[in-house]
Amino acid sequence: MSLQSFYSDKVVLITGASMGIGKELARQVLVAGGKAVITGRNVSRLQAVQREFESYADHLIIHAGDVADYKDNQVLVEKIIAQFGKLDVLINNAGISCFGEVEVLQEDVVRQVVDTNIYGSVFPVMAALPELKKTKGSILFVSSVAGFHGLPGHSTYSLSKMSLKALAQSLRTELLQHGVFAGIAYVGFTENETDKRTISPNGNPEPVPQRPKRLVASREETAVKILNQIRNRKAEEIHGWLGKFTGVMSRLFPSLLHLLIRKNYKKR
Repeated sequence: MSLQSFYSDKVVLITGASMGIGKELARQVLVAGGKAVITGRNVSRLQAVQREFESYADHLIIHAGDVADYKDNQVLVEKIIAQFGKLDVLINNAGISCFGEVEVLQEDVVRQVVDTNIYGSVFPVMAALPELKKTKGSILFVSSVAGFHGLPGHSTYSLSKMSLKALAQSLRTELLQHGVFAGIAYVGFTENETDKRTISPNGNPEPVPQRPKRLVASREETAVKILNQIRNRKAEEIHGWLGKFTGVMSRLFPSLLHLLIRKNYKKR
């Protein structure tokens, strides 16, 4: 079955989709004939997406809300069922990053990352599960290379992404009898819009550092891999050669990987 055939008439909820990978996922679902539900906290960005996808208006829901708010997730699922009648796929894409050693991080920065990346992954699942069981649907968590090994200077982000593996593994077994798929994608460096931001230790938004082009995948390429992973019900998918290298090293040679990371951090 082709990607287009699979997503035709599927209802797909994508969190954190006002820009970046999430927005591209929504675009590809709509092009395939599916219905996309886009969430985010930035109202102006959501409105811009709504204008851009105007030709798909009948197949689109835009929701301004907070994925870390359980009741808001319940309201969203009710909205989806009222308009589309079902829910087939949940892609937990919402996430924020921060940098700084633990000693210098402000409490609010830690809370923001944990709220969005952890609660903001668990609560949408809790709200969506009753409907996903009806459709024998799919859940996918978007993680990163930081989910393999704790990265110095990015400790809070690493812990939040590592937690997604435990959640995906637990759900995979819990939901097996219900026919619901749960998987995780370890996404590598992906091209960002110019206004993409990370959070500094004191809570200020900062531009995301530019990566060497050889390490950066396009948003289109990343979205296709994620959508194919869901279609194929593949439990794990690692993106990019750097991600695959880190994944293998974390499983087979964790001490050596730790040494490499430590040496690189000392150079910085």
